[in-house]
Amino acid sequence: MPKNYPIESLLRPVLEIPVAVTGFSIALLIVAWHNIFLLSLETALVIALFLSAASLYRFAQGWTIYRYQKGLIKLPFYSLAPKQIPVNKHYLFLGRGFEWTQSHTQRVEDTKHAKYKAYLQPSSLFSLIRNTEKTSPLLYKLFHNHHLLNPYQPLPPVGGNPILHAVGLLEGERDIYESLGERVGHKLVIGTTRVGKTRLAELFITQDIQRGDTVIVFDPKGDADLMLRTYVEAKRTHRAVYIFHLGFPDISCRYNAIGSFTKITEVDYQADLFQ
Repeated sequence: MPKNYPIESLLRPVLEIPVAVTGFSIALLIVAWHNIFLLSLETALVIALFLSAASLYRFAQGWTIYRYQKGLIKLPFYSLAPKQIPVNKHYLFLGRGFEWTQSHTQRVEDTKHAKYKAYLQPSSLFSLIRNTEKTSPLLYKLFHNHHLLNPYQPLPPVGGNPILHAVGLLEGERDIYESLGERVGHKLVIGTTRVGKTRLAELFITQDIQRGDTVIVFDPKGDADLMLRTYVEAKRTHRAVYIFHLGFPDISCRYNAIGSFTKITEVDYQADLFQ
């Protein structure tokens, strides 16, 4: 098979790591017992150096596959404080991601085979900790955190499919920006509940407010967090904010549908809307 069209085999036992460990062990034995192998110390060191380099290369290959497999069941934790959101006059920060190609589609399809089901299930110990911490305050304190030293970190409190992130681990995620000139078009964001659609809207709104643009938010669902984020960002940048909400007249600004008009037809049209 040509090198330009490699065959990926990512859902399989990670054999590279045992091979690497064996190589490192042999290198140590050759140096420690070079007399038994009828080698001089200098020769043994050279051989051990080549074995160690080859073993390190194999270990890196195996670790990449191991990290990919673990990413299938472990959604990466990512958080960004409002003050950390990059604001640019020419670009809009969209978050972190990677360019989706045909290879990523194939990786997703591979996970749908029944023979790979074991790679999509957490370990027995991970499941035991998650179930036990519900009744054990000590286990909850030890393992229910996202510390780097915690090998059994809980999944982030968001929805979504970890596989969609894992298939891009080999290429790596990076900050994604869009030119502000592209915002003249429409955007459609599709996702199930709790996958971050409203948080994405907050990301855009925060940047627009800090950039000094006029921002108008229509939210039929009435998300309180979205309204609070919009209000806080406007106040933080010392900008005026007006909230129109019929359900909360104490914080809502007033709106007179017939207060300003130039034609009698405009009064009739606006009056019909508020009947």
